[in-house]
Amino acid sequence: MKHRIMGVVKGDDSAVFEQALPIATSNLKVIMGWSARDDSLYDYKLTEQQITDIEQACAVNMPRHLDLYLSSED
Repeated sequence: MKHRIMGVVKGDDSAVFEQALPIATSNLKVIMGWSARDDSLYDYKLTEQQITDIEQACAVNMPRHLDLYLSSED
């Protein structure tokens, strides 16, 4: 499964930032608090804590001035 972060300007619908995440679904499951098998199939607006945890797990920095969403696909 591939995971990516998409960032949009607050109040807009167009993505102005996109970054693939080098993280296993099993590791992301812990960060996101997923419990059901299909939880990874949806898009999620990330909380500040989730952003911080993903940044640390993937050794990346994300733009904090944007609304950030996690998207996953097979």
